[in-house]
Amino acid sequence: MNANELSSLARNALAIGNIRLANEFIGRPYSIGGRVIHGNHLGKSFGFPTANLEIPTNQTLIVINGVYVVTVKYEDKLYPGMANVGTRPTIDGKLLKIEVNLFDFNEDLYGKSIQVFFLDRLRDEKKFSGIEALINQIRLDKERTLLLLSRLNYPDPNS
Repeated sequence: MNANELSSLARNALAIGNIRLANEFIGRPYSIGGRVIHGNHLGKSFGFPTANLEIPTNQTLIVINGVYVVTVKYEDKLYPGMANVGTRPTIDGKLLKIEVNLFDFNEDLYGKSIQVFFLDRLRDEKKFSGIEALINQIRLDKERTLLLLSRLNYPDPNS
């Protein structure tokens, strides 16, 4: 297959949310880089602080809405995490956002550049009956993310 065919297959896989397949076609994890901007700090109040990524205006392809297993590169180190791409229908459901929860990370990232590598897709984004149901789902998402990262033999940056 030539490079154009592989690129087309990768775009099609991303368009349906099949991150693993897209990454195989690309030959590396699909990634989005950008600057961390202020959000409304709800994630922190839920116990899951997020880095809100400024969506680059030149970004032509973003993964479909959903929750993802990711690693984040910051200052030449990789950190495990999970990301939500979407409109946050339980909260406000209006603007597209990319929010990343880095596990066991406590540095201030505002104004800093990060690169988010998408490794797998956990689920569709959905509207929950309320904040408590959303928080319970985020806890489950984190457990599943940690399990998937261990199966992917993700190197622990803290060891």
